[in-house]
Amino acid sequence: MLKAYQARRRARRAREEIRAAIAQKTMALTIQYQDYALHRQEPGVAANSPRELIVSLTSFGKRIHDVYLTVESLFQQSHKADRILLCLSAEEFNESNLPAVLKAQRQRGLEIEFVEKDLGPYTKFYYALRKYPDALLITVDDDILYPIDMVDRLYSAHLQAPEMIHCGRAHRIALDEHGALLPYKKWWRSSKAAESSLLIFPTGVGGVLYFPGCFDEEIFNQDAFLRLAPGADDVWLKAMSLKQGVECRVFEQRGNWMLNHPSIIGSQETSLKRRNKSTGDGNDVKIRAVFDEYSLLPVIRKAQIE
Repeated sequence: MLKAYQARRRARRAREEIRAAIAQKTMALTIQYQDYALHRQEPGVAANSPRELIVSLTSFGKRIHDVYLTVESLFQQSHKADRILLCLSAEEFNESNLPAVLKAQRQRGLEIEFVEKDLGPYTKFYYALRKYPDALLITVDDDILYPIDMVDRLYSAHLQAPEMIHCGRAHRIALDEHGALLPYKKWWRSSKAAESSLLIFPTGVGGVLYFPGCFDEEIFNQDAFLRLAPGADDVWLKAMSLKQGVECRVFEQRGNWMLNHPSIIGSQETSLKRRNKSTGDGNDVKIRAVFDEYSLLPVIRKAQIE
């Protein structure tokens, strides 16, 4: 009893220390990136890849005044992208209501596209993929301060295995003994080990690198993805790569994930992830709808056996 109690106390203390370290790092990076965004002038992009490398993201009203922090973390990458593209809905944004800090970041290479239709999180890949079909495309979320080697690790992984989709964080699709999909919450969670498979399910929060031709041509079917998986772009992107028979690979992780990828302060108050997990139309419903629509369960069953 005493040993168990002491073990629980040690575990609780360790969690508290990690939370404190995350909070401290988040505040330090926020202050640093605020200063960089206001005062630095050097470009945050560079043409240094044989094939154009684009990082694309989107944002919305409740996060638009903080997304510059994510952009700044992308500017500070050790391997800089050729383009950093922020796609914003023209239904919500225009030049007159664009935050001044984003306008300043334009001078250092940020490209802002006011796109015709708000596709929710699909906006971050849809328009970039349409406009730059021959580029390597990295999608990221708008609420994360990315580590300085995120782009470098994704690009290096691509060079080693260019026929795969690469990601920094993933789940692994799991089936029960009857070959039915297990609930999303029971899928394998990304460990620190690298793994590649058709079963690897990239989650956009860690950054995902897609190569030209990795998706089935159905990828652009707006009617389908808005009907089958509204707000769940990770589900759609995985399904379209499964249709194409492309494996995904998650690279090896170091240290604590949250400490290396802190969320912008206050951003989780509007977290799409929480809505998908807590509501009746969450990930499980959308995964089943998409996988049933395109008969992907047999593909997954075969991959599990192999």
